[in-house]
Amino acid sequence: RIQILFEDTMPCPQSCTSCCSGSKIRRYFRAKVPCYHWMKRYNLQCLQGDLLAGITVGMMVIPQGLAYAHLAELPPSYGLYASFVGVLVYIFTGTCKDITIGPTAIMSQIVAEVAGGNTKMALCVSLMSGCLQVLMGLFLLGFVVWVISAPILCGFTTAAAITIACTQLSKLLGIKNVRRQFWRNLYDTFKKIKTASLNDAIMGGCCLIILFALRFLQKKIESDESREGVLRPERSQASRILRKGLWFAGVSRNIIVVILASVISFAISKEHGAPPPFTMVRNISGGLPHPRVDQFSNMFDNNDDYCNRDIEESKKWTCLGAVENNATQVECLAKGCCWDETGKTKCYSKGFDVGKILSGSFLVAAIGYLEHIAIGQSFAVKGSYPIDNSQELISLGLANVIGSFFQAYPVTGSFSRTALNYMTGVKTPLGGLFTSAIVMLGISCISSYFQYIPDACLAAVIMVAVYPMVNFQKPIYYWKVSKKEFTVWLICFSLILLFNIEVGIGAAIVVEILLVLAKQMWPKITITYLRNGIYNFKVDGSLFYLGAFTIKEQLTKMIDGTYVKDNPDLATHRVQYIIMDFSTVTSADTTALDKIKEAVVTGNKKDIRIVAYNMTDKVKLAASKVNLLNILHPYGTRADAERAVVLMDSSVQAAYVELPSNILTKDCPPRGSNHGTPENSYQPLSHGSHASTPEMGRVGQGAVPEVVVEAGSDEDKRTV
Repeated sequence: RIQILFEDTMPCPQSCTSCCSGSKIRRYFRAKVPCYHWMKRYNLQCLQGDLLAGITVGMMVIPQGLAYAHLAELPPSYGLYASFVGVLVYIFTGTCKDITIGPTAIMSQIVAEVAGGNTKMALCVSLMSGCLQVLMGLFLLGFVVWVISAPILCGFTTAAAITIACTQLSKLLGIKNVRRQFWRNLYDTFKKIKTASLNDAIMGGCCLIILFALRFLQKKIESDESREGVLRPERSQASRILRKGLWFAGVSRNIIVVILASVISFAISKEHGAPPPFTMVRNISGGLPHPRVDQFSNMFDNNDDYCNRDIEESKKWTCLGAVENNATQVECLAKGCCWDETGKTKCYSKGFDVGKILSGSFLVAAIGYLEHIAIGQSFAVKGSYPIDNSQELISLGLANVIGSFFQAYPVTGSFSRTALNYMTGVKTPLGGLFTSAIVMLGISCISSYFQYIPDACLAAVIMVAVYPMVNFQKPIYYWKVSKKEFTVWLICFSLILLFNIEVGIGAAIVVEILLVLAKQMWPKITITYLRNGIYNFKVDGSLFYLGAFTIKEQLTKMIDGTYVKDNPDLATHRVQYIIMDFSTVTSADTTALDKIKEAVVTGNKKDIRIVAYNMTDKVKLAASKVNLLNILHPYGTRADAERAVVLMDSSVQAAYVELPSNILTKDCPPRGSNHGTPENSYQPLSHGSHASTPEMGRVGQGAVPEVVVEAGSDEDKRTV
């Protein structure tokens, strides 16, 4: 691709080498900065579409950023930082006008499992995953992540959505100190159900009802619009405005619910002069982030002290030797600190687990790219414009790398926000500029009011957001179509619920690779009895060394009679000829061809002839290099191969030597002779040719005699 990019469309004199080099460099960098192309065509109409879409998406991303940071076990401000830094980078480097990147439920869940609430570790994962994505994009290695197949991705998203919903259930009910793992979380939630807060439960339940109602309203209006299509009934202007307003309320449901819950909390707090009776969001820092590098200072320090996640939140913490009397566990973890075994006066800076960072970074890079490119391609098809997968990978990587210096955790494409961007008529990636402006305005002006947002409200926002990700229709489809794919889905789904994301995806990839290897080691072989001792032998798929021994084993069973003995229906049909169908074989390696050659030699010794047909030129070339064609004759069709093996029999030699010359170009050797030499090789009839005499009409049309008799009389000749 780079070579094509660097090619000159017009010949250039050799005397202007420096001029051509400068032109190549300019074109290369223009390809890496796609905004250069659409900025030249930007106009007022584009500005109107981008402004409307950007403001609408910005109103949606603020509550989602707060909620997803809550899910990632990071301070809420980190979700807001991730909501605008990546979008600004994508304006200059992205090739999909509709997609909007930022925090998502999947990325937040992965970060929560990898970083465990440590902000420094989360930022390190963002930096390293971004570097991986950039390198993969530059070296065109995006195909590496396709080892994660559709069943694995489906099982992962469904299990992750269920895990996320269960972890938010405890926050919806106001239950504290529950573990993150799915089954442990359920156990702790039901064990501590008596400690649930009624106020939190009421607030969370009301938020859930409002969110689902507004979501249903939005989907109903969209469904009506798509179903009516061109035959849309005439509506009054007031009706159209009302429907637009209801639809806008549906897509803005998150911010509506967050504002309502915050207003209620603020009103109760002011009326009673006390904190609201709900569990509130904490650790909210106002102001825009500044670039920092100190979070990577102890990235590879291997300290043996680890933070204890199971102590009570009320325990006081000491961070880096400085006693903070009001510091809670979450606040201390956010600073990258951990307590010592005594938990009294000393606290150490937590060293990072390098192995966990590397595995988590690759997982974030792979899942983030798959999620991003799937969303981008689907909306590019709707908009009828192309996107560059490698450039998208570079763009996503740059967003994560740059974002890590501005306290933004890993981001990827968001389906819900991209769909809203598309429906509101975005024209170019510049719509992200207005989205970023809304987020930055919220951080600068109203961040002080975020402290009145109840935890239960954000939990409800997350649960409604992950609801569409639960998909049990796909596994049913896999069960009906392919049991192997269903097995892969089930392994990924169950292990993620029982252990964690890394174990589930890793085990599913290993199982899928083993299934692929098993298919190569034991290829599907179809053996069909034709007539008069002739058997058709067909291998589905290419011939590689993994399946070479299986193919030879089956041929050997046919040659030594084991196959006939194992099939009582064929007891009276001894194997005399084997014609191998190569129609599905697109390539072959030397090991497989050598094993077939050994089987052919063994068959010749036992007076059993083996020929082939439908062999591609590529396979013929490989077979000729191992001298297989000297003993395994390739024919064009099965009819040609059947005629050949019949005429090989010595019982018809006397008959066919007197046949017309247009039937055979060279004599066919009798059975038992060394018929594989070039002197007496058999040349079949060309396709569509017919015999010139009535007596030989049946042979010319590809028919095969059902009974071979001793040739001698004129009647016998006519039968042949």
